[in-house]
Amino acid sequence: MDGAESMKEKKGKSMKPFEKKTEESKPDILDELLALLKRLLNCFLRCVMCGCYHGDESDRMTVEHDNSGEILLDSEKQAVKSLLLYLENVETKNFVLKGDQIRALNVLTYSDNVELQRSAALCFSEISQKMKCPMTHGMARPLIDLLKSRDTQVQKAATLAVCSFALSRPDKNKDLMLRCDAFPALLKLLNSESVEVQSNTCACIITLATKDQLKTFIVTENGFNPLLNLLMSHDLRVQCNAAGAILNLTHLESNRNAIVNRGAIPVLVEALHSPDGDVQYHCLASLCNIALNKKYRTMMTAVGHHDVLKRLIRLISSESEKVKCQACIALRNLAADDDNQCFIAQYGGVPTLHQALKSNNPETKIAVMGCIRNLSLHKMNESILVQSDILSDIGALLCDHRNPEAQKHAAGTIRNLAIGENLKVIAETQCVKKLAALVLSRETKMDVLAEVTAALAVLADQDEVKYWLVQISDGQLFIKLVTLASLSSHTEVRYNSAGILGQISLIVIPTRVKLESLQGIVLYIDTFLKSSDPSFVHIALWTLVQHLKDEVFLKAFRDHSIESVISHIVESHDGYAIGELVQCVMKYLQVEESDSGCD
Repeated sequence: MDGAESMKEKKGKSMKPFEKKTEESKPDILDELLALLKRLLNCFLRCVMCGCYHGDESDRMTVEHDNSGEILLDSEKQAVKSLLLYLENVETKNFVLKGDQIRALNVLTYSDNVELQRSAALCFSEISQKMKCPMTHGMARPLIDLLKSRDTQVQKAATLAVCSFALSRPDKNKDLMLRCDAFPALLKLLNSESVEVQSNTCACIITLATKDQLKTFIVTENGFNPLLNLLMSHDLRVQCNAAGAILNLTHLESNRNAIVNRGAIPVLVEALHSPDGDVQYHCLASLCNIALNKKYRTMMTAVGHHDVLKRLIRLISSESEKVKCQACIALRNLAADDDNQCFIAQYGGVPTLHQALKSNNPETKIAVMGCIRNLSLHKMNESILVQSDILSDIGALLCDHRNPEAQKHAAGTIRNLAIGENLKVIAETQCVKKLAALVLSRETKMDVLAEVTAALAVLADQDEVKYWLVQISDGQLFIKLVTLASLSSHTEVRYNSAGILGQISLIVIPTRVKLESLQGIVLYIDTFLKSSDPSFVHIALWTLVQHLKDEVFLKAFRDHSIESVISHIVESHDGYAIGELVQCVMKYLQVEESDSGCD
């Protein structure tokens, strides 16, 4: 791998859906609601009709006095009776609200009496968890208006109902609540002094803010700052849901600049010290998204003198698998920068990652190997990686066909380390044989094969490796490489295979192997020479020069009339290196003896 690993946002691939910690309704909420409705009918309450209710005029004027002389509007009394009768029906397994019940909820919602508003909110909360059919506009409008109540208990029940409705038939219910302007009301509730309301409101935002325009709306309407403040709450439920909401906002690239400018990085880094695994996970995922930008990575590591690097290394040892995995992904993203690669190793990152590599979780293995691969790019990290026994575990991972992403990172790491003196050390391990086995295996995926052949092309610079490669499986590896170079549909696999074959051409190829692969070699050389890519032409010419020293190959290429192909190269490709190779090839082809001095 010539550069740091490409860090794509794998939305949903490595980040599993998080749980929203709403203030769950109690098991006896229905009993609580029934008791409240009965008390409203029997206690001495004054029920005054709210002027914002748009019911029949006769409903407003019809009143009666109860035995204590208190005034009770007939419309409110009938609404309470209607809901009480409906909820007491033990046969009501699947809530389906009809006109009478919806009208009753409207009456209670728009009452000036807080007890009636509470009963409406509790009723919505109960129904939201049991009703399977989509909600209607007649239900959504009063529910959203209940969010605007000044009463904490109403807010608590209403926010819980909004979240539950959004999780049931989500597309229809979400769209309806958004059309009813749920978001402006929810953003105001982020400033509530009630931790239950704070927690539920964050959960609502997590559930509803699934579209980019809504994520942008939250940031532009100053909804992010309250979320950041709630991330520092002493209540873990609030912390967790605030962290989840922030994570959703960081998924949108256009939001990240505003999020960083509003001071998110130091708060997110500090929140990594939370004892709650969900909070850690959400903050790690947010930092992963932010770390896709080099400028933000620099800002991140500046906090507390690399505090984020040290903390991530500690979290890799977390007992929570999802936290461990996400910490590795975050560290991998930060390890895209040279300085961080060095510091991670200095702070003990390599042995910690090595231990995490023993995880049974496939996603964690991918994340760990991605990080190790980036660390292997730094020259100062080569010795610690090569001299440790981590190479044996990397070699074992190469054989795991169930995890192709980890295989790719393992092969890429070996390629990065196969430089100078390290070549001999790696060549003495089982890694070369395992890479060769992947080339021969029918189970190896093509993108994995691209990484594997790239690693072998570098390792083949060692003469000892050249001899191994040509002898493996009685020459079958060599023959397979010829097939890949001539027939593979994957450009990188073709080029890398040709590179390995070019290295092997420097040694004596056994006669049987040579004859069995002769036709394929002529084919791929001919194809490469006709390529518009100068790198393909160059490697074909260089390999051809080596092969033409052998009488068998010389005769085969002359019989193929390769000279006519060579003559067109000068016309279509410029460059001294290609020109010099063309001249050398032509000398071999035009003389009977192969003593041309072009070694």
